[in-house]
Amino acid sequence: MKRFLLSAIIGILVLPVGAKIKLPAILSDNMVLQQQTSVNLWGDSDVKDPDNEITITTSWDNKEYIATPVHGSWSVKIQTPKSGGPYTITISDGETLILNNVMIGEVWLCSGQSNMEMPIKGFQGQPVNGSLDIIAQATPENNIRMITVQRNSSCVPLQDCDARWVESTPQSVANVSATAYFFACYLQNILNVPVGIICSSWGGSKIEAWINKKTFEEQFPEISLDVLDRNPKDISKPHIEPVLLYNAMINPIHNYTIKGAIWYQGEANRDKPELYKHLFPAMVQLWRNVWKQGDFPFYYVQIAPYDYGRENADKIEAAQLRQVQLECMYLIPNSGIVVTADIGERTRIHPAAKSEVGKRLALWALSQTYGQDGIPFSGPLYKSAVIKEKEKVIELEFEHSEMGMTSHGQDITGFEVAGSDSVFYPVTAKLTSGAKKISLEYKNRSNPIWIRYCFRNYQPVNLFSNFGLPVSPFETILK
Repeated sequence: MKRFLLSAIIGILVLPVGAKIKLPAILSDNMVLQQQTSVNLWGDSDVKDPDNEITITTSWDNKEYIATPVHGSWSVKIQTPKSGGPYTITISDGETLILNNVMIGEVWLCSGQSNMEMPIKGFQGQPVNGSLDIIAQATPENNIRMITVQRNSSCVPLQDCDARWVESTPQSVANVSATAYFFACYLQNILNVPVGIICSSWGGSKIEAWINKKTFEEQFPEISLDVLDRNPKDISKPHIEPVLLYNAMINPIHNYTIKGAIWYQGEANRDKPELYKHLFPAMVQLWRNVWKQGDFPFYYVQIAPYDYGRENADKIEAAQLRQVQLECMYLIPNSGIVVTADIGERTRIHPAAKSEVGKRLALWALSQTYGQDGIPFSGPLYKSAVIKEKEKVIELEFEHSEMGMTSHGQDITGFEVAGSDSVFYPVTAKLTSGAKKISLEYKNRSNPIWIRYCFRNYQPVNLFSNFGLPVSPFETILK
C-alpha cells in the first residue's frame, strides 16, 4: 500500500507542466521566430469552459496576449522584436507551459526532393564537400536552428507532424539538409542574426505531391485524384502521388511565419516538362495563399547535369526541364533561379557541391530580399539574339553580364544552331563587346532558326560571369 501511494505521488509530481495546453510540433523549445513582424502561435486546450482564456506572455517585452479557444483550438498573433535571444514564451490556461531558448531572427522554409533532403553527412557513398569541417565546428553559438519534418503522407490534411527544433551540434548538423544548412550559414555570416530553417523534403518526390486537392480540382482536373480514396496501406510510393505530401508535410506547418522559401526539385518531373511549367507556378501560388504572407521570396535550384544512365547523357529530357525552370522565373513573381550547370556529376544525381548551391541561394536572398546592394546574385541569362546575315554571325545578349563573361581561357563549348530541319550542329562561340556578348559563327549553314546552349542531360557549362556564376543552359527560337 505504501509503495502504491508513493508511486501515485511521484506520478503526480512528474506530470508535464501545462498538460492541458497542446502545441503543434513546430512550436517548441529552440525555435526561431521571424523578427520584427507579427507571428502566429496556435494550439489546443483541454479546458472545456468556453469562457476560459489562454494567456501568452513574451519575455522580450513582458507583453501579455489573450486567446480564446473555439472548440478547443486557439490562435494568436504576437509581435516580435529585432533579432536576439534567447527568450521564453509562457502560455497558460490555468496551468503553465513555457517555451524556452527561443530566438528571434530569419526563418526560411526549405523543401523539395533528394537534393534538398541530402544531409550534411551525405548519402551512403555520396559525400558532401566540406562536411567534416562543418560537422566538427557545429555549435549552438552559431545561432542556426533547424527543424526537419519527418517523412509522412496522408489522404486528408493533417494538423500536426513529427518534427523538433534543435540547436547546431555535430550530431544535429550531420543529419540536416546540406543545401538548407549552407544557405543558413551564409545568411547568418552576412546578416549576423539567428537563422531558422524548416526542412520538409522527400527524395524522389514529384511536384504533384506538394500541391493540395483544391488546386488540382480547380486548375488540373485532368490529373486523377483516385489515390485519395485508396487505403493508405496500399499506396507504395506516396511521394509520387498528388496531394499526399502536402497534406502531411506542408499543411501542418503553414501557420508558421516565415521570411521566404527555397526549393530544390525537378528530376522526378523531367518526363513532362510542359506540365511542370504549369504545376510549379501553381504550387508557389498555393503556398503563398495558405501562408497568407503575400508574395514571399521563392528561390529555387535548376537541376544539375547528370546522365541518367550513361546511354542517356546526350538526350534532352533534363535539359527541357531546366528550360522550363528558367522560364518559370519570369512567370513566378519575386522568384529567382540558381543555376548549377557547372557542378553536376555525370554518374551521380546528388552533386557534392552543396555548399555552392546554398551560397548561390543565399546570394539571391541577400540581394533581392535583404537589400544588400552590390552583391552579384545571378549568372548571365540569355536575353536576345540578332542575326547579322552579312557576317554570318548571331550576336547573343545576356542579362547579368555587366562585368562581362569568361571561359577562363578555354574554348567556349556547348553552343549549337539548327535550321528548319531542326538538326542541330555545333558552332564557334566568341566573346565580344567587352566580353558582354557572345558571337556565334554559322558560316557553313544558312537560315538559322534555333539556338541552344549545353542542352543535354549531361553537358556541363564552361562560361561564367566575372564573379564565377555560370551561364544557364537554354534553348530559343530566333524571331
